[in-house]
Amino acid sequence: MAGYPLCNLRLLPRLAADAVVATIILVGHGAGPRCLASEPQQTAGPPRTQLQGEVDLARLVDLCAQRLDLTVEYDASVLKGKVTLRLTESLTDAELWDLTNRVLGLRGFTTVRLRGADGREMLSVVRLADAAGLAELADLDGGAAAPSGFTAVVVPVEHQPVKETSEALKAVLSRTGSTVAPLGNSNLLLIADLRPRVEQALELLKSIDVPGAASVVERVELAHLPATRLAAILTSITAARDLVEGRTTQGRVVAEPGDRAVVLIAPPSEAEQWRSLIERFDQVPPVETRTYSPRYFGLDEVATLVEQVVRPTSAPGDQWRLVRDELTGSIILTATAIQHEEVRSLVDRLNAIPAEARRPLRTFQVRNRPVGEVIEVLERLLASGVLAEAAEVPSLPNGEPPVLPSSDQPTAPRLVPGSPQNPVSTPSTDTSSTRSQQAREGRDSATGEERQGLTLTADETTSTIIAMGEPRLLDQVRRLIDELDVRQPQVMVEILIVSLTESQTLDLGVELEKIEVSGDVRISLSSLFGLSTVTDGVRSVGNARGGSALVLSPGDFSVVVRALETINDGRSLNVPRVLVNNNQEASLNSVLQQPFVSINAFDTIATTSFGGTQDAGTVVTVKPQIAQGDHLIVDYSVTLSSFVGESADPSLPPPRQENRLQSVATIPDGYVVALGGIEVTSQSKGVSQVPGLASIPIVGELFKNRSRTENRSRFYIFIRPSVLRRLDFEDLRYLSEAPIDATGIDDGWPKVEPRVIR
Repeated sequence: MAGYPLCNLRLLPRLAADAVVATIILVGHGAGPRCLASEPQQTAGPPRTQLQGEVDLARLVDLCAQRLDLTVEYDASVLKGKVTLRLTESLTDAELWDLTNRVLGLRGFTTVRLRGADGREMLSVVRLADAAGLAELADLDGGAAAPSGFTAVVVPVEHQPVKETSEALKAVLSRTGSTVAPLGNSNLLLIADLRPRVEQALELLKSIDVPGAASVVERVELAHLPATRLAAILTSITAARDLVEGRTTQGRVVAEPGDRAVVLIAPPSEAEQWRSLIERFDQVPPVETRTYSPRYFGLDEVATLVEQVVRPTSAPGDQWRLVRDELTGSIILTATAIQHEEVRSLVDRLNAIPAEARRPLRTFQVRNRPVGEVIEVLERLLASGVLAEAAEVPSLPNGEPPVLPSSDQPTAPRLVPGSPQNPVSTPSTDTSSTRSQQAREGRDSATGEERQGLTLTADETTSTIIAMGEPRLLDQVRRLIDELDVRQPQVMVEILIVSLTESQTLDLGVELEKIEVSGDVRISLSSLFGLSTVTDGVRSVGNARGGSALVLSPGDFSVVVRALETINDGRSLNVPRVLVNNNQEASLNSVLQQPFVSINAFDTIATTSFGGTQDAGTVVTVKPQIAQGDHLIVDYSVTLSSFVGESADPSLPPPRQENRLQSVATIPDGYVVALGGIEVTSQSKGVSQVPGLASIPIVGELFKNRSRTENRSRFYIFIRPSVLRRLDFEDLRYLSEAPIDATGIDDGWPKVEPRVIR
């Protein structure tokens, strides 16, 4: 407005005719051009006003008050300023009032309708920033001739959320002095602003407050990720995207119980976008393999704790894999990076537990072996350093703790012999144990801490081992007891000892005798082999065995022919049977003791006393070991002895024959296998003959006595082991049925008999 002189606004008297246009004369002061004003003229229609040039704000308000017959109040000291108008057409009274309100709004003022003490309404010019607190609720369609420039209305929101709707309406309201807010928990919305702005907000409200389409609710199966994890990922992603893009994503993903599927709830327009996000992020997360080494606690206990605390609910495609590496005492874990961080935190927390809290007391029940044997094995392992104490971390000379190895790297335990509470004697030549003991004592004296190892106590009454020590050592003890205290199968061992004898004897002889008597001379020619006897001068064969023929001419001659063949076949079977546990030795003795006397001869007297006994019988010793594939490694010794004749002298024991077999063999389960044997065959031929005459062909056979003997003896040892594995001893019952039935003994098993029910 620079360059224009100040002008005073003066209103001409209103003419009687309403059709006359009011003339505004701007009279300039000082030098400069004059402001032109229109001349009165006759026209039809409402009265109009034409404004040109520079006008004071207060004078413009006064003009409107006079033209519209309004009661307007304002603070003249506050309402200051001028406005330059360049209008091409004249204005009606209503247009003049709208123009005035727009000009006031541009200068930070507005008009509000107030009610006075007498109940009359009036308009007040106030600052725009204070208008919201002064304006009364009004109706835009109230029909007032001069509506206020600032208005406040309350409108209902029927379909959309009130809060989100209010945020959307802020885009068309003024930055200063406007208000849009929901009223409590109702669906009413308060809008307060300049009237044109309020009208725009109401038009926008009509556009956005429309019924929405029904939301899509569907179940989406997941292929890889757990439902809870995917729902959390999608919530974070949509929140970050809405923050960047400045909008709100409609919809939500909810994890379904079971962690295998999610429920999608979204408008139809957003449903496809949610499906795309679910498909994009339902992928197998990258995994890596790391190693963790518990320092103090048992490997199995830590691995179980990791699976319970860290491992998510199993889902398709889950690549979680945990391996207990007992060789190095570490855990090999294949998992995602997030899971590895959780495992690292858990292992570090366990490694940081104070030493005084790491010595629990535990009991281990021994059910299948003598508790003394198990405790003896554990003590030997402790003495040899196999049961290693937990490595204590000493402090550095400056008092700072040393750098511990990373939890994902294996830690080699330090092998130390038995603890002071359970000392184990070791040879004085064991320099390594001596050095370990000296090192331990030196460290204890340096730190002032009492070294605590592993204490083992056996309670044979309850077959219980009581142990106290580091959890890692207790875990080693538990694993060893689980491996040692295993019920071993039994073995039924049958030793079959068979003796076979065969003998064949053939005796064939001829006796001839010729007697001649001439006077007092008696001549006797004979070929005798003991086949006959002479009684009272008469030869006879008596009751001799075999086939005999006798031709006798008493006092003249005699011919005796005798033939005998003897065949003997014998079989002796000895079957000792013994039940023995695996890797245990069993023996069976069946021995006959034959006593003999002892004769002590002196010069004048001889005394007879008990000289001792000679043993003969069967002695069996066997120790089976069950090998892989139901084979058995049998360490056996079998001795079979017997008396073979009468004693030559009462003071001497009778002659005895002993057959013994001892070896180690691998044999199959349930089969009869020949372990060994002895076979002896003897043949003998004998001829008794008269010299000279026996050499005569054919005739010489009458002067011979032939004998032939063949003997064959065989001694065999067979074994039949049967492994008994049934926990209910059904196989032992089956093998015992035949001997029990043969002896008529009650086996003690309940009898199951049918019962007639009427």
